[in-house]
Amino acid sequence: MPVQSLHHQPPAPAAPTPRRSGWAVARSVVFALSLRELKTRLDGRWGGAVWVVGEPLLNTLGMLAVYSAMRANTIGGVDTLLFLVSGQLPYLLFRSLVLRLMEAIDANLGLFAYRQVQPVDAVVARAVVELLVFSVVMGACLSGLGWIGHAVRPHRPLELCAALVLLAVIGFSLGLFMAVGTAPPLNRLRGLVTMGMLPVYVSSGALIPLSSLPAGLQAAFLHNPLAHLLDLLRSALLGPVYQSVPNTGWTLPVAWALATLLAALALYRARRHRLQMG
Repeated sequence: MPVQSLHHQPPAPAAPTPRRSGWAVARSVVFALSLRELKTRLDGRWGGAVWVVGEPLLNTLGMLAVYSAMRANTIGGVDTLLFLVSGQLPYLLFRSLVLRLMEAIDANLGLFAYRQVQPVDAVVARAVVELLVFSVVMGACLSGLGWIGHAVRPHRPLELCAALVLLAVIGFSLGLFMAVGTAPPLNRLRGLVTMGMLPVYVSSGALIPLSSLPAGLQAAFLHNPLAHLLDLLRSALLGPVYQSVPNTGWTLPVAWALATLLAALALYRARRHRLQMG
């Protein structure tokens, strides 16, 4: 009989761990940062969640109270409440994207010591949270409107979605551009950006229907892409009862979305290493 060897066979080498793709790493990082942002935004309390949802609603109700004091039951051919909800909430989404994304990189500087975490990940994660909050607020508003007898059914859902997507892209692009362009030592410029949101708000048509303005002022306001988007959004949501402006269209918002996104990405690519070093 053959003599069995006293030497043990060496264990088979372990299979190498497959490397994760860059997209998989970025997706995991954005997910983790989104959870962190959401926890910070809610402050770990129910009161924080109520305030996150209630702040835009209080803003809309405040403007409704102003119009009610002026005895304005309809604006632009539609109910005052519907007009304000369809203009205030999209504008508040745009403002939140610009102003909150502008501070996203500074708020996460300590995390950039990890090689997997890039500055743009912090911006994307905060944008995800803002869009989630907007979805919750919009759902709460539509449910409340239906409960009080103002059921809203979009007349052209695809156009409504397209307008919201373009608004979110422009807001994200400007937020990324400002986050990179106003990074230290230029962070004092952020006060100017915040003040600059007021003329954007006034000229967007969120409060005043463009159709009621004089021709000259209306033409000036139509240089604002938000004026086009809010008018298209209201027309798609409310249908023919809304008095839309014939000069609005998709060309200017699409051009703004592409131009701002390309400019933001180019600026980020030029300054990304400096951003990681703080």
